[in-house]
Amino acid sequence: MTVRRLGHTLITGVPGWLSAAVLRSLADQPPEGLGRVRCLVAPGMAVDDAALRRDYGLDLEVARADLRDGAALAQAVVGIDSVLHGAAILHVRHPREWYDINTTGTKMLAEAAAAAGVTRFVHISSNAAGGRSHAKDHLLTEEQPAKPMSHYGRSKYQAELAVNALSTRMETVNLRPCMFYGPPVPARHIDVYRRIMAGRMPLVGGGDFARSVVHIDNLIQCCRLALTHPAAAGQTYYVADREVHTTRSVVEAMARALGVPPRFLPLPRLVAPLAYFGDMTLAACGWYWQTLHLVGEADWHVGVSVAKAERELGYAPTMTLDQGMAQAITWCRTHGHL
Repeated sequence: MTVRRLGHTLITGVPGWLSAAVLRSLADQPPEGLGRVRCLVAPGMAVDDAALRRDYGLDLEVARADLRDGAALAQAVVGIDSVLHGAAILHVRHPREWYDINTTGTKMLAEAAAAAGVTRFVHISSNAAGGRSHAKDHLLTEEQPAKPMSHYGRSKYQAELAVNALSTRMETVNLRPCMFYGPPVPARHIDVYRRIMAGRMPLVGGGDFARSVVHIDNLIQCCRLALTHPAAAGQTYYVADREVHTTRSVVEAMARALGVPPRFLPLPRLVAPLAYFGDMTLAACGWYWQTLHLVGEADWHVGVSVAKAERELGYAPTMTLDQGMAQAITWCRTHGHL
């Protein structure tokens, strides 16, 4: 197999959890043909260009552009061969922001990339674009029709369609990662760990709902394959750890890593569909409440199969949930967060 050469590469979403891990991976194990690395940073973000170069030791430069600024995006992709687009918005004040950033912003960047002669565009979508499964043992696959259940999921799926529409002008790849975990740990995960330590972790309906998650190292492996493997062109892949868990078992793994017994605040399953109705009602009025949104998804089965990525790309997730959670907790304690 002839591995695709990356050439000059644009990485969006800097600074960020995913982008930091990608840059570290490129620095530690430069893929064949890696040229200059350009980091796309949103205006107003405090990023020290010299510090980035010093931290990663790459031939690195910074471009500043808002994903809604077509002219700035056109400049950002000049001379670029490969794009890894991970910039997105997860939690918002108003639902329209998902479509402004995740859908329209992705479409504008992809169009600018195609016009500039970029040869491969890898879009970090989300498993939310595929929706949910009707049963715990029925895993979501790429062959099934996408049925996003939330505005966030719809914004990502519409972005996938916009990227795919350019597949005759450049090679396109959509990755659908499940919930990330692992270091560096974001504040929202640290809050969950603290809830578990305090015995205040809510659990809806007993927590027996399929959940796929992905350790950051496994996700980075798949990102590198999406950028370099010839078979990835024109494809969509779910990205997750190999083993599918449940909501309860994920929290139990967190508790084991923390060294505390898993204690829950049990909530009846009925609260989830009620919260989902409330979330959709608020969204129709142009508003978003993160807690309501998360509870509304608490009884969904969102286990995914990674068989396609394993078969076509040679994806081989190595980090397990217990290993990854132990690593995350160690990082939190080392950095004084727990």
